[in-house]
Amino acid sequence: MNFPLFRYSCKRAFPMWLVFTALMSVYAFAVVRMYDPEAGAALADLAKSLPQTMTVLGMAEYGNTFTAFIVNYLYGMLMLALPMLFTIILSTQLMARHIARGTMSYLLASPNSRKKIAATQRNVLVFYLFLMLAVCCGVTIVLCEYFYPGQLAVLHFLLLTACVFALQLAIAGMCFFFSCKCSGTGRALTLSAAACLLFYTIRLLANLGGSLGYLKYITPYTLINPAGILKSDLQSCLLPLVLLAIAIVLFALASRTFRKRTMPF
Repeated sequence: MNFPLFRYSCKRAFPMWLVFTALMSVYAFAVVRMYDPEAGAALADLAKSLPQTMTVLGMAEYGNTFTAFIVNYLYGMLMLALPMLFTIILSTQLMARHIARGTMSYLLASPNSRKKIAATQRNVLVFYLFLMLAVCCGVTIVLCEYFYPGQLAVLHFLLLTACVFALQLAIAGMCFFFSCKCSGTGRALTLSAAACLLFYTIRLLANLGGSLGYLKYITPYTLINPAGILKSDLQSCLLPLVLLAIAIVLFALASRTFRKRTMPF
């Protein structure tokens, strides 16, 4: 890894990371403060009255506990969508932007291999994703313990956050691949956004079940099962390892693509 490039890329990406992390932390605060002792029962009643709507949004009935309430509102939708949007933008900036502007040619003129440059930019992306989820997870736990001490199942929440991190790594690997493949920022951004939106839409359709239930086999979101993780189901806890394997393969493909491609001058 090239440390000067790592520091430079981290410095450039920090303002955007700060904005996204602040938004997620504010949302976590709103969710925690929105809870009341009757909220779990009210959420269960809502799920029973609007089962399809709640299922499509990924806000299934996980139970009437405080942890279930937090998981429903945090990881039902927004806490999956915001890191995904951050990944799409940052991955494009880290590789495709340098390629399109010609600055990548200057980086390659230095005594650094293409493999080292790709690894450095990849590490920036992984580092900020980890830091974002770690900060938001920490903020949520602190808020829960302050306002409702002892009610959050901390270990289950940490495990679920780790599984979500594995999902975001798989998405990051895909976006990084497009960024290494494309010569223009517009094309890389379009392909990354289209692929992420497609998988997310497939997830919503698969949640409907019935004749669309088979769609769950072609979206990575199916490998995250919050209800199973909250119940300590072994299969649900191990499935995210598949996401880690997918992430490793995609990042390796991205690095290989970058090493083999011709740079525009």
